[in-house]
Amino acid sequence: MQHLISKAHESFIKFIYASVMVEDNRARRILEDIARFEYRHMVWLMTDARREGHSFNMDFDEREIKKLEVNTEGELLSVLIEDLENNIKTYSDEKETPTIARLINDDKHFLYLVRGLELDDREITAFNQSRELPGVELKDDAKAALVFFLMEETFKEYELITIYSYLKVHSDKVVASCAFTDLAYDSIYHLKRFAELASKMGVLTMPKPIPHDKYQNIGVVEFLKENIEEEMDAEKQCLILAEKIGNEELSDFLLFISRQEVYHGELLQRALDAVKGE
Repeated sequence: MQHLISKAHESFIKFIYASVMVEDNRARRILEDIARFEYRHMVWLMTDARREGHSFNMDFDEREIKKLEVNTEGELLSVLIEDLENNIKTYSDEKETPTIARLINDDKHFLYLVRGLELDDREITAFNQSRELPGVELKDDAKAALVFFLMEETFKEYELITIYSYLKVHSDKVVASCAFTDLAYDSIYHLKRFAELASKMGVLTMPKPIPHDKYQNIGVVEFLKENIEEEMDAEKQCLILAEKIGNEELSDFLLFISRQEVYHGELLQRALDAVKGE
């Protein structure tokens, strides 16, 4: 099961990052939709693995993710087509189960959609280190603060997706499992929005596998307590940057994110109460 989970995990990362690297809005929407399903594929496989008594981790092959670092949208399209073709072959070699059948069906449809995209030799600028946000004038200190925030937060949100997804699958408490699901979905949204800004500024960075001790055999109660405090700190960081940035649209976005961080504290508290049996 581990290799299947890793495959779905890699596809999720590839498609969510690819969706912020292309210019065409239709292509962005399709790639983002596929990313959401690839995330669900990963969680379904994890759930099956746990049900069948298989241990697993959240590792992925970094060489696969490095394939995204291409020069043109046409090259990126080839990477995504290859990914789905490999998924279908890998799943087809497995014993058929309801989950495997669903994954094959989904990825065949996604392959049809991706092959139909008209991406050409438009240059990908997500990695060019321009540190400029098109159409937005920022002072040097605000620009530096924004770049630092984006690079730090994209990594942090990916880490949280990993942890919350693993905890969700291993939680037997319905309230806690629902809270972890909501937290993971919010982190996926945040990752997408932060990565989108990072891509526009040419500072997009790819995620790395999270150390196992961050999510396996952890003290869940202590983790939840610590993360309630971290969410409150994240709210403050967003407020500070929103005040410093000097741009109305970016400030409003950061205030929006800061208010979501407050509710994350509430979701974490619900999970904590459920885990403690309160």
